[in-house]
Amino acid sequence: MNSRLIFILSFIFVAFGLFAVMQNVNARAEANAKKQVQAQVEEKKEIKFVLWRSRQEIFRGEVVTNNELERVVLPELEANAIGVNSDVNVGLVQDSRANHNIPAGEYVFPEMFTSPDKAGYLDLLASEGTILYPLPISTINLINNYIRPGDMVDIISVSSPLTNLADTGARITQFQGVKARTIKRGVRVLAFEQKPVDPSEQEPQSGSTISARVSAQGNSKTTVIIEVEPEFVSKLSLAQRTMHLEIYRSQVTGEIPSANMSDVIENYQGIRELRGAETQTTNVEVY
Repeated sequence: MNSRLIFILSFIFVAFGLFAVMQNVNARAEANAKKQVQAQVEEKKEIKFVLWRSRQEIFRGEVVTNNELERVVLPELEANAIGVNSDVNVGLVQDSRANHNIPAGEYVFPEMFTSPDKAGYLDLLASEGTILYPLPISTINLINNYIRPGDMVDIISVSSPLTNLADTGARITQFQGVKARTIKRGVRVLAFEQKPVDPSEQEPQSGSTISARVSAQGNSKTTVIIEVEPEFVSKLSLAQRTMHLEIYRSQVTGEIPSANMSDVIENYQGIRELRGAETQTTNVEVY
């Protein structure tokens, strides 16, 4: 009887011990599972996205670089609240400009900026109250990359009352009234447009390291995009179709003075020829 009781008690104790061990194992497994779930939740909470915001106020048309922006790292929930679910790449390139005014501290996105190769870029360059004007100009005296977008230039005209000098092949055979003068000062250049040059317009290469073309690659015909006041457009249109036009960088010291033939040929009166009893005046051709 005693042995049976001892056996029963031993069995109960062993069963109780096994039960306790199983409970301990289950508790540990459950605790580990909770830790894993908690770790996953915490890991999910740690997802963050990279955004950019303005360090200072940026105005419409202003060139923007990474120096005007600051990098910000936001948790996923905060980023989602402003409509962001991935890292933001603003995609700024050289001379990118703001499409509108951006207050200081505002988050910025790619659609807020326009690069030079995108439509609407020139609209951001023009000043209020001015008109964009495409002006084909002579490249004979242009130095390679000397005039760039944003520079201020003076427009010089060479005119003749007897010859339309807008024609690239025009020759001056009558010097009377030929004059060079500044027709507009302080004109802002916005861009250059390159066009292929007709083979008949190409000049022989001189071997000089200074290129008369704005573009250093290939032969090109230059149209300069400038901004002018509306009241000057009609004058410029007329000058473009009747005169030889060139541009030079504006100088703060003063404007380029006008000149006529008597300034370059002293006491110019032409060359007299005697043919029989008649006296005729002949002008030398200037190319």
